[in-house]
Amino acid sequence: MALWLGNRRSDVTRLRWDQRQKLTFRDRGENVEIDAFVLAQKKTGKQLTIPIVPMLAEVLDGSPVRGETVIVTAYGKPFTDKSITGRMRAWTKAAKLPEGCTLHGLRKTLGRILAESDASTRQIMDILGHDDIEHAELYSREAAQIRLAMEGMNKVVALRRRAG
Repeated sequence: MALWLGNRRSDVTRLRWDQRQKLTFRDRGENVEIDAFVLAQKKTGKQLTIPIVPMLAEVLDGSPVRGETVIVTAYGKPFTDKSITGRMRAWTKAAKLPEGCTLHGLRKTLGRILAESDASTRQIMDILGHDDIEHAELYSREAAQIRLAMEGMNKVVALRRRAG
């Protein structure tokens, strides 16, 4: 969830099943239906509608509803912000991932994936709930730098091949 929704830790722990909604809206004259989470960010109060990608839908659809919140402890209780941080540490250790893998890191990973997928800065802002364009542009600039450097070096390689 933290990866495919890009939520902050405080929003991950509070996300409820009843916030998952089937929505219909008009887009370019057509009715479009989406499966999404509709929530207000705890930190900013900003209202977000975040479409659920197929990778997340598959996990959610296969998960038992064991409480009001989507993610619950082994005892069926909601995680606190602090307890999910500790649990994340245990999950990453069990998966033999390097230390330092965090929920916030998953949020940043989605930002990077969006930028590498050519999502606009505005799209990144609206998915991650940023109010400040500077935060979203960090992802875009880094992805653009890598892409532009790669494209530039590919031109060098092509030139060398033509020159023999």
